Amino acid sequence: MVSSKDVAKKAGVSQSTVSRVVNNPESVSKLKRDKVERVMNELNYIPNSIARSLISNKTNQISLISGTLNNPFFVEATRTIVNAAYKKGFTVNVFFEEDVSKESLYKTVFSQKSEGIILSSMYYESQYFDELLKLGIPYIMFNRKHKSGGNFVEIDNHQAGYLGAKYLVSKGHKDIHFFSGELEKSTFLNRYKGFCEAMDELNTAYDDSTISITKQNPDLIREELGKVLSQEKRPSAIFAATDMIALTLIDCLQKMNLRIPEDIAIIGIDNTETLKHSSLNLTSIGPVEGEHLSSIAVEQLFKMIENGEMKGFQRTIPCKLYERGTV
Repeated sequence: MVSSKDVAKKAGVSQSTVSRVVNNPESVSKLKRDKVERVMNELNYIPNSIARSLISNKTNQISLISGTLNNPFFVEATRTIVNAAYKKGFTVNVFFEEDVSKESLYKTVFSQKSEGIILSSMYYESQYFDELLKLGIPYIMFNRKHKSGGNFVEIDNHQAGYLGAKYLVSKGHKDIHFFSGELEKSTFLNRYKGFCEAMDELNTAYDDSTISITKQNPDLIREELGKVLSQEKRPSAIFAATDMIALTLIDCLQKMNLRIPEDIAIIGIDNTETLKHSSLNLTSIGPVEGEHLSSIAVEQLFKMIENGEMKGFQRTIPCKLYERGTV
């Protein structure tokens, strides 16, 4: 079996340098790191992570509880977190919140040995938050937070809802339908509150018939849209609380031969890369330039792991409306 000593000899570096390339690659210059990695590939060297974990009592693993992969936001976030962890020499155990019951999900994740946990699934009043704290390991919530606070990074969801409603009204829309996910999640609750506040300030009418609350399930969203369009007065604009909802609605509306934005305007929230595509060109609300929730979450988690601290981290990032072609 090829050893790190063999790699070091062929690469012309010390064995400790090989170890740093495996465990802390950012501490090695790019030139030297590339050379060592090239030799590792040539020799088919596989680091013995099991042996390392026995010696250090560490798994070099983190857990991620992600939202559903039919949402481009979570696809992009999962990719970012997995890649960042890989560069740190960690693997990521990924779990999806809608695959199993919440009880089974948290029981599975909390029973595994892990250096830290990233969660995008925590409900605002979740009973599992106390169990998370009892684990005594670093954790951070992203795109969600618990009513008790804890470690989290989010966009200003209230501001996002407020900006979207204000923007649509400024464009002359009075009949606006708001499509939201479950209000038990802080993300949707605050986007809904921001929407309502702006509509009240602008004296623009809304009621239960102009607000839809659904799970993030394409079939349920399509069904709800059918009910909305069957009403006597069709909305001139739809404010989708996520880009994923907006994407599903765009697909449905186009299949009905309704033009966007000529027949119905639409905006989303999250500003995902997928929906920026020229074929969709969705007007959306997201964090200000240069700020990415998943990057901040994984960077902060590793700081806590490396420093051995459980210091509280709470950050709310301001939003910006990115105007494109759907209004």
